[in-house]
Amino acid sequence: MSHSKPSQTPCFVILNADDFGYSRIVNRAIQKAHTEGVLTSASLMVAEEGFAEAVQLAKEMPHLGVGLHLVLTLDRPVLPPEALPNIVRPNGKLDADLFRAGLRYSFSPKAQKELSSEIEAQFVRFAETGLEWSHVDGHQHFHLPPVVWDKMLEQAAQYGVYRLRYPAEPIRSHLRSGGQGVNLDTLAALFFRRLRHRNLRRMREVERSSQRFFFLCDRVYGHLQTGKMDIAYCTRLLERLEGTTNEIYFHPGASHATLLPTSQQSSEVRDVELHTLLSPLFRQALDRAEIRVGNYREVESWKK
Repeated sequence: MSHSKPSQTPCFVILNADDFGYSRIVNRAIQKAHTEGVLTSASLMVAEEGFAEAVQLAKEMPHLGVGLHLVLTLDRPVLPPEALPNIVRPNGKLDADLFRAGLRYSFSPKAQKELSSEIEAQFVRFAETGLEWSHVDGHQHFHLPPVVWDKMLEQAAQYGVYRLRYPAEPIRSHLRSGGQGVNLDTLAALFFRRLRHRNLRRMREVERSSQRFFFLCDRVYGHLQTGKMDIAYCTRLLERLEGTTNEIYFHPGASHATLLPTSQQSSEVRDVELHTLLSPLFRQALDRAEIRVGNYREVESWKK
């Protein structure tokens, strides 16, 4: 799907769904958001219970850009837990405590070795699907700690995928769009900014060695309003986009999504973010703003 762009203010937006492959509910929400709504892109978890179904659905939706959602916290690894004793908890999942995981990944050589193996395994599993690479990003943005970022860049260059998500969400635009106030997500966003200069410097080094340029959107929205990307907020956000190229990401079907009031629910629409992606009002707002909408492959071509 595309929308014409005004010559004086060209603007491109990727509408992405995270956690593709997490469960059947999430998969079906993403399918519906793409086939009946405005969703253009999705980020695939390669170790969760809905992975195989998600791959099949992706092959039936050729216009949906699908990238790797690198999972290094909270959920399941690709490698068996016994191969990752220093980074997997007793429940067989990766650490849900982001601070503790960050310390372990940063300072434990044993954990770093296992982390590297798990990152490689997730790239391998995505490649084995036969899907065309769209982009790479990280679950809970945990692709940004330097020890993870550097290994991810190495693997991305090896597989020839040069489109990455780097969070760049203006707090002022978020608040003026009616977003929730300062909280832990706001503090995390400030931390991402602190890492940006260092991580982009490392990215330029990889570009020089690989002789290929990475693509990052100018702005990425969704972190500060996770689970609460309702129509009112998203419509106002479209009026305040600060980038020429932008990503707005959602979690349709996610368990943490804010439920609609019972009077607004149906058997098909259960969460506010899926409701936004299906809403004619949101589609009309995109049309009014004359925004070009597509996926990571299309935005890179558009920018050229």
